[in-house]
Amino acid sequence: MQARTVDSTMVQFACFAATTASPRENRRSWLRLAVFLLTLAFSTPALAAHSHDCPQEIGNKTVRNLQGLEIEFTATKNDDYAFGHACKVVVRDTAQNVVFSEEDFDFPLVLAETDLNGDGVPDSVLESYSGGAHCCWTYYIISQGEKPHLVAQFDNERGAGFARNETSGRVDIVTQDGAFDYFDGLCHACTVFPLVYVRLQGDHLVDVGADHTKDYDEIIAKSQQALSAQERQSFRSATEIPYKAGDATDTTPGKVLSIVFAYLYSGRQAQARQVLQEFWPPFDQERIWKLILDTQQKGILSQTRRDRH
Repeated sequence: MQARTVDSTMVQFACFAATTASPRENRRSWLRLAVFLLTLAFSTPALAAHSHDCPQEIGNKTVRNLQGLEIEFTATKNDDYAFGHACKVVVRDTAQNVVFSEEDFDFPLVLAETDLNGDGVPDSVLESYSGGAHCCWTYYIISQGEKPHLVAQFDNERGAGFARNETSGRVDIVTQDGAFDYFDGLCHACTVFPLVYVRLQGDHLVDVGADHTKDYDEIIAKSQQALSAQERQSFRSATEIPYKAGDATDTTPGKVLSIVFAYLYSGRQAQARQVLQEFWPPFDQERIWKLILDTQQKGILSQTRRDRH
């Protein structure tokens, strides 16, 4: 399968997410955004995905055979999901023992026969999508070794992509922190989603944002460039936050948050706090800083370990 290409109309940095009319359109929109994030983060193309969606007609099955694994996709009738149908996935080893079984609205195979956790054994990744307008994704990482098994799984309110890090040679996972959706009362389309880098180490995720300061610095530079002196002065002296006052057209808070998040998620918390103190209205700084940290603690990094030994 060819690697997906970047949509030329995509924004220059991953700050705002677009809403769409249907779950399938929303999924396509995210896939375009995911490719953009990967292109931003890595000079080499994203790892080619062996994506295989479920059949369209209920009851039909498709099977993909991989090293040590057989993955069966079945279109099922289920009124609990959008449009009344779902996708059931059953993964079996060569002896036909069930390794993994789950059902969700959509369940493509997004990566196959690639060592994700550095143990020298190829892995496959299944992406479970709930079918919601803005949410949610779960990733199941299955080892294809002598004894295939579920190595790890992680959940997020945003989708994820996978790409080879040229410096480390490892596969990094790039996504956005979905915990910030509707942050501080913002609309979904107005939300600033922090860019996140994690890596599978053994059977757990680790935070590797500090390895990607160059990418975060690009977001910082573009956000700073987009902030005019007048915007900075006006927002700094505000007595009420624009979006709290019902003004959803003022993009200044989002630009400031983009800078704060880029520092915070690249491991530079002191600089993140400093930016907030410099740009955010003084009366609201303590409240918004606490809310940022509380939200981060509930996000995807809560599923990681900070060590990388």
